[in-house]
Amino acid sequence: MDYGTLRVATPDGQIREYPITAPSVMIGRADGNQVVIDHVSVSRRHAQLVIESGRMTIEDMGSGTGTFVGSQRIDANKPNLVESGQTMRFGDCEARFIAADAAAPSPLSAPGSNEVEQTIGVALTSPSQPVSAGSPTTATVNVQNRGNVVDELTIAIVDLPAGWAKVSRPTLSLVPGARDEITVVIQPPKDSTAAAGEYPFSVAVTSKVHGREVRALGKVTVRAFEGFRVTMEPARAARDFAVTVSNNGNVAANVTLAAVADANDMEFAFEESSFELAPGADKRVALVAKPKAKKNFGPTVNRPFRVEARQSGVQQPATTGGQLIVKPPLEPYKIPVLAVLALLVLGGIGFAALQLFGGSGSKKASPSPTATVAAAVSATAPAATATPAGLHVGGNGVIVNSDPVPTNTNCLAVRTTATRNGDNISGRLCSGEKVAIKGGPTTADGFTWWQIQSASGLSGWAAEKSADGATPFIQAAP
Repeated sequence: MDYGTLRVATPDGQIREYPITAPSVMIGRADGNQVVIDHVSVSRRHAQLVIESGRMTIEDMGSGTGTFVGSQRIDANKPNLVESGQTMRFGDCEARFIAADAAAPSPLSAPGSNEVEQTIGVALTSPSQPVSAGSPTTATVNVQNRGNVVDELTIAIVDLPAGWAKVSRPTLSLVPGARDEITVVIQPPKDSTAAAGEYPFSVAVTSKVHGREVRALGKVTVRAFEGFRVTMEPARAARDFAVTVSNNGNVAANVTLAAVADANDMEFAFEESSFELAPGADKRVALVAKPKAKKNFGPTVNRPFRVEARQSGVQQPATTGGQLIVKPPLEPYKIPVLAVLALLVLGGIGFAALQLFGGSGSKKASPSPTATVAAAVSATAPAATATPAGLHVGGNGVIVNSDPVPTNTNCLAVRTTATRNGDNISGRLCSGEKVAIKGGPTTADGFTWWQIQSASGLSGWAAEKSADGATPFIQAAP
């Protein structure tokens, strides 16, 4: 039922009208009241308004700043009659009740206003629930022409970021005494610009006839959402990496970085491992990775690892992967060369010793240094040119025990990294296909991995044999 309107003016000059649709309403600053006056001078539960048998009473609920009828402060917890035309005051906010059948404009005005402003009645109902960023919500604006002539009114939403609000009918014409309702759609964007929290706003209604504006206050609350990602560059390096964390949510994120190697054979050091990241912000952090145990002999291998970025209160981390290039000083192809150099040195030392300590008298001719070096080279030549047995870097292989099925799922998986991760398969090779061995071996997830390249150009990491070692997948080939 429409009992009338409570018109409230705050000290800053804003005017808002509240439709009274029940015989008893609670007035205060808290959201649970039927009439919410958002001003510091108003208590959370300030006063109760009761309309009965054509009479209106107001009762102060023990407020700190008091309730006034006319110029007199009323006693707390005691109903007081409000005569027709009398003003009321809740703290520093002045109010007047306008009965539903009243035709004349209300004489209540905000400080500095005039009677022209009273020809427009405005009441705003804010969204009742917080809105998720990216989703729409609605507010309702009730407008009444309290003047004596037909007026054209312009409705606009102010104090919200551009693009957030859309008025269903920005302009409308009202005959004297007529009311209308306008819907406002509010949709904050789902990005870091829509920070979580409460956003106060105003609806401004302007009279074309009088050129005056009346505003009503409202608010919308944006829910928090979280979202961040982590990247790393380069994807492969011998030591130094750079990790970038981006906060794509609308709340600050407390981030902790960690690096993990499944084989637990690496050490990691971040420039900064814990920090706070504002909405929309990025942070770049240096990372140093190195193997725990240094090997002087062996082939170059790429050891996989991953970086995890954990956000406080979020169970699932954001991850990115990389590879550490481990290159021992003495790789297999260098060993024959070093052996030749060692023999040359030993031959030179031996020749010098014979010259100095060979003795006098009859003796056999000593071999020349050239002959000694030639013998040393000849002795090591087979080892330098011998072909290693089995799979080796620089050699060839052939795919076995990988017969295709109609969906090709039984063929050998070729992966971007030497890990058994379902998301890193770049292709498959079937039995009989020949490959070149480009790197490896390395071990991870219970498998021995080789870096291969097929004749068709498919390259990546593949397992040499099954986890139990019983079924080979790659065999050496000439």
